[in-house]
Amino acid sequence: MQMSSDRHVARDLPRGVLDHDGDEDGEQSGRWLLSYSDLITTMMVLFLALYAMQLAKSRELELRNQSRAAQTSTASASAGQPQGMGRALLASLDPLSARGEITIAPIAHGMEIGINAKILFNAGDAALLPDSFGVLSRVAGVLAQVPNGNILVEGHTDSTPIANAHFASNWELSSARAGAVVRYLVERGVDAHRLAAIGRADNFPLVAGTDPASRALNRRVTIVVQY
Repeated sequence: MQMSSDRHVARDLPRGVLDHDGDEDGEQSGRWLLSYSDLITTMMVLFLALYAMQLAKSRELELRNQSRAAQTSTASASAGQPQGMGRALLASLDPLSARGEITIAPIAHGMEIGINAKILFNAGDAALLPDSFGVLSRVAGVLAQVPNGNILVEGHTDSTPIANAHFASNWELSSARAGAVVRYLVERGVDAHRLAAIGRADNFPLVAGTDPASRALNRRVTIVVQY
């Protein structure tokens, strides 16, 4: 009797009630597809963002390399100009070198102009002689045309000690002589910020020996032009 009544109840129930559980199972089975598609979309956006960032970094690196290459090219061109000016300097001062008033020697990254102290100063003194003005003016005129590079003016003495009211040692004498030449070069148009006066005393002799000829060669002022 119970089974018969259950059948009658089942017949009397609305069709929607019977299909309720089946519809909910279908909805549940479709939701994971939505979640999966959202995940895929999110991952695609993430990878696109990473790709765009990588492209931006690559472009930045490329621009940086191009800028570095341009700077290197400019530096090389600038370096070539002083070297050309150095050759012009040699040619322009050849007459002074031929008369034995100066010496010219190439050095690493520059050149060195040597002037015998007897042309510039009296013994034990740091006041420029009037006869030196012609040589120094010619040298200053050429140096003023060289656009770049430091110019080191170095005073050198012989090994004979000196001690008088003006100079306590060869250090002071060599420094004062270098300073006198620097002042003259500045007055003739060489940029002051490029110049430096250095006293070397007798620590860098040109030749070995204590005879008068050797001492005379060691008393000098050198102008080191760096480029």
